[in-house]
Amino acid sequence: MPAKPNRNTTRKEEQMFSDLHDHYETAFEETDKRRTGRGRVGSISFDEADELFRSWLDENKWPYDALVFDPRIFTFIVEKTSRLFSNKLKGRLLPREGGDVLKAHINNELLSYQWDRANHHGSMMSKWSLMDINTRKYGAAFALCKWRYEKDGTGKVVFDGPEMKVLNNRDCGPDIAATSIEDCNWFQVREYVSFDELKKVNDAVREKPIYQNLDKLEYSIKQRTSGQATGGDTRGVNWLSRNREISGLTVDPIGQDSAFRTIEIVTEYRRDRWYTFAPRYGVVLRDIENPYKNNEIPVIMLRYYAIDDDLYGVSEIEPVKSLQKGVNALLCQYLDEINQKLYTPIALAPGVRDHTIKWGKNARWRMNNPQTDFRIVESSANAAAHFNNTYSALVASMMTALGETSLGVSNAGRFNPEKTATEVQALAAQQNARDSFNQNFLAEAIQRQMRIWHRMNQVMLFSDPERHHYIVRVVGNDAVKYFQELGLNQEGLSHEAAMAAAQMPEMDPTSFSAPLQPVNIGSDEEPEVVPKFMYDDKARFGQLVVEEEDLQGDFDFVADVISMAMGAEQTERQGRSIAITALMSNPNVLEMLRSSGTRPKFKELFVQWLEDSGFKDAEKYFEQISKEEMQGMMAQAQGGGDGIDGRATRGPGGYTPGELDRALPNITPNSQSPNVANVGSAINQLMNPNATG
Repeated sequence: MPAKPNRNTTRKEEQMFSDLHDHYETAFEETDKRRTGRGRVGSISFDEADELFRSWLDENKWPYDALVFDPRIFTFIVEKTSRLFSNKLKGRLLPREGGDVLKAHINNELLSYQWDRANHHGSMMSKWSLMDINTRKYGAAFALCKWRYEKDGTGKVVFDGPEMKVLNNRDCGPDIAATSIEDCNWFQVREYVSFDELKKVNDAVREKPIYQNLDKLEYSIKQRTSGQATGGDTRGVNWLSRNREISGLTVDPIGQDSAFRTIEIVTEYRRDRWYTFAPRYGVVLRDIENPYKNNEIPVIMLRYYAIDDDLYGVSEIEPVKSLQKGVNALLCQYLDEINQKLYTPIALAPGVRDHTIKWGKNARWRMNNPQTDFRIVESSANAAAHFNNTYSALVASMMTALGETSLGVSNAGRFNPEKTATEVQALAAQQNARDSFNQNFLAEAIQRQMRIWHRMNQVMLFSDPERHHYIVRVVGNDAVKYFQELGLNQEGLSHEAAMAAAQMPEMDPTSFSAPLQPVNIGSDEEPEVVPKFMYDDKARFGQLVVEEEDLQGDFDFVADVISMAMGAEQTERQGRSIAITALMSNPNVLEMLRSSGTRPKFKELFVQWLEDSGFKDAEKYFEQISKEEMQGMMAQAQGGGDGIDGRATRGPGGYTPGELDRALPNITPNSQSPNVANVGSAINQLMNPNATG
């Protein structure tokens, strides 16, 4: 039983603890029912979902000698996750009415940078993959988005930014009346931390830890554990890890270390306030306003198949668990019958001792009556004869229900090693439709995460009065060129500098040059003025200086989850290949573009096309044309193809523009598997237009 409120607490704290503890009992009682399946006939529990996902059979309760599990549930979950999470997320911020487009790009690069850095408890790709797997197993998955501020032993800040932690469903206590995370009035998260962590941790502000009543908690702990050599609170009091039990590991490792005593604490997140309390010790440790000031519970929920009057959705395992168990039973029954035929039981007469029977070549058996003393027991079971039809019917039904119909099993139910073209197309369409449906809800969950992160940036990133800038690394040609085209990296003469240069004609005007978009990354005493965007030509990445005013504004985040799916890059490559072929081979396309007052950015398209062909960093293979060469090309265009000296003008690569035009349509990038041979072929055709290979 949880402890009563500590005797040293105030009346207000007693009432607060009572309210929080009522929520704790209500929420985790329901969570425990979901975990064990107690009182939930027909539904699937967390533990049972883990057993089916891990392809585990209980030897003590399984009625067959064979222990064979057909791992179809594991396969279809992993395959769906693999299809949805194959590439990094591509998303963008869009300014709301009257918003600043430049700020949207700056915040987009900031969020992309923080996405890459948020690798506590794993990379963001692995976290969202785990969210997807948990959703398919349990019906919903949850993650906590908070700010993490970490220093090393020397006091240097090693991490300062938003984070995301995937929560164990067994330690989540949501408002039982809610049907979505937005409807929750509160959401409780259970954790097991050491007393030292409570003294050091701070997930709200860059100040000293804000937990209160630690002395009361320490007193209560000593009272409860007096004379006991214990590691503190154990997780096993609340639940046991089914996964660790299946793996044969220590089921409850929490609370076993006497050097680092653990304490069960629960934080109730509300839209306006956060409460942290120790349910076993009757102590409220924290009561603060929502530090992010966004009127949001900092919890992300992923759910694919919603049902009425329940926060959780439908587990994808629940509809097919009976079919999976039937397939396992049929396999084991078949194998038992085969084993029985291979090792047939033998009946011996009562007077014959079994140790007198010796097996082997030329064995001799002494018997009184061979007709009765020894006989082979034959079974009338005939399961093997019907195995093929029964097994294929069960598997076909199961895979159709999952939307993952196997190519080796016909939808008709009979075993058929080959599918028709119509069946293959129907399978692909069914998979695409289901994946697209899942991607809609995945996008909503990621967009909620990014909205919370952006709001945290607005409140937390510059909460330190001594911080005035934050440098973000920018990679990718599109982002780099966008900031360069806006002139954020340019230097020149400001109006004041131009006036000063005019008054001192003896001075070199370049000495007055300064960044057109200056930012001071130094101090007021020792200023260091740099451009807002700095690009390193050798390293080929940029650095963007983010200031507090850049974070202001309202934006909508659009998560391009389709870009994360398997095959997304291949589709883009094919589209670029078609586009460049149309530009180079169809003059009508260019003519129509001219008539509309536009022209294609050929170099950008060509560089991307070369990278699709297998080039690494194709930008470095280009250089600016000199003025002399440009004049020669202009003379060639005016004089019928000859340069100044009467010869065809060739570019730095040794080919004329006409040769390039003839070569390009014949080069098709190998989007399937770019390799050295493909790159060599592209170069050969560029430099030798008449080459055939």
